[in-house]
Amino acid sequence: MIEELTTLADKNPSAALARVSELGESPAEAFAAAAILIDCGGRLENLATVDKGVKTLEALRKNANPDPSLTYNLANGLQSRARLTYGPSSPFCGQSFEDHFQARILFGQAARSKNSPIDLASQALTNMGTLLQDTSRWIEALDYFRAAQRIYPKNAVAMLKEMTLLQQLAQLFQSEPDTYQTYAHLPTLTERFRALGGYAEQNFETFVAFSGNTGVPYLRKQIEMAGSIPPNPQETIEQPYLRFISENDLALYLYCSSAGYASGLFDVLTIPRITRSFEDEDGVPEIYAMLNVMKADFAFARQVFFETHEFDIDTPYLETTTHADTLDYSLYGVRYSALTSAQRIAFDILDKIAVAIACYLKMPKAHKVSFAGLWGRQEKGGAFRLHNEIAQCLATGNFGLVALHNIFHDMSNDDSRGLGILEAHKSYRNASTHRFTVLHDFGKLERKSPSLAVDHQDITEFERLTLDSLKLARSAIFYLVDTIVFAEAIKSRCDDGIVVSMPVPDHGYIRGQYD
Repeated sequence: MIEELTTLADKNPSAALARVSELGESPAEAFAAAAILIDCGGRLENLATVDKGVKTLEALRKNANPDPSLTYNLANGLQSRARLTYGPSSPFCGQSFEDHFQARILFGQAARSKNSPIDLASQALTNMGTLLQDTSRWIEALDYFRAAQRIYPKNAVAMLKEMTLLQQLAQLFQSEPDTYQTYAHLPTLTERFRALGGYAEQNFETFVAFSGNTGVPYLRKQIEMAGSIPPNPQETIEQPYLRFISENDLALYLYCSSAGYASGLFDVLTIPRITRSFEDEDGVPEIYAMLNVMKADFAFARQVFFETHEFDIDTPYLETTTHADTLDYSLYGVRYSALTSAQRIAFDILDKIAVAIACYLKMPKAHKVSFAGLWGRQEKGGAFRLHNEIAQCLATGNFGLVALHNIFHDMSNDDSRGLGILEAHKSYRNASTHRFTVLHDFGKLERKSPSLAVDHQDITEFERLTLDSLKLARSAIFYLVDTIVFAEAIKSRCDDGIVVSMPVPDHGYIRGQYD
């Protein structure tokens, strides 16, 4: 019966819903019924049906052992319920916002679980990307679609998701070249779209197995479009550091070409323009200095990570200290201090972004703001109140600020909500800043530090999280520029006075580094 109704759900959602009550009350049947309610209810845009499926899975999960499939399906239900929530829907508060938050936690658990099959983990990463895209976190969405393909190269759903997002970005970048010329290299982006079409065509069966037949016509259309694009192959990147940046998507310039890497022009993202008034100070707006420092900090952290991560090359750091062996497979030395420093530098860019936004919005005491304190304050009654300047900017639909606000929530550590998917980044940074992080190459110790002052971590896990911290910092820098681009566009539409463009020259050119 489960197999019959699951097959029917793909062909005729209404008919499957009409018969779902035929399933019994065993855990397996209840699980199947909930999955059908969520799938069919989502396709028919029936909120009540999806909500019923979500509540069934929540009840099952309370009484079951950890199950990646159950976790994944509950996340799907929350994602669908968030999309269908009726009434006023806000990207920064309310039921839809909370469902998105919980769905991200659950997709993260399903993707990371040691018991998850590779295909399920890849699907969880794909759906996480869609969730992030729904809340304007498009850089992270691209990262997740790529990650889903890396761990399961047959995932044609992730290919289609990336193709669709690339198509939207290409249209935006082409329509406003003056604004977005430093965001991406369009010919290389287009080549990626073309290549994805070929990969998707080779994995049609996986697409149908993952998502059914509903999306097949759209996939065929995208494949046909990709096939019409002339090939634009890229040269192999020979230098190991540049190859590392390209393979891990760590440039501040999307889909940079091999020629761009060879010329050293792959961190070119900048703010295209700033509207000034007669009351503003003289000179180039301070926000440019702030962005310059953040980009340099990011590039430095990225290079430090590469130099500490590549164990088959000599460390560039001079080891001058001896160490007492603590008999627990610990790793000591400059190399490992450099690794923890790279994670800390990358994460601290978020605090600099907070100061830049506070200064741009002319908030009081902007120079003292942290990323955690930028958004608002906790009221005595327990409610969180946004600062007026932040609330006003979010209310305009500023998608860059919406993305950064969601990142703030994903760093939460709240007993009532659970750990946000990015909380570990903050914990690791706090441990290495204020206490002592000790890395181990034979697994971290199970015992806790008796003083709670030493944080023991497996070096492989720490390296993975440091790379993720770099990706987070990169995404946040893009969102900062998004925030200012959106706000400036509103200013120019509202300004009745004279608007004059002030070009900001390249620093290297002014310094005589190149023509």
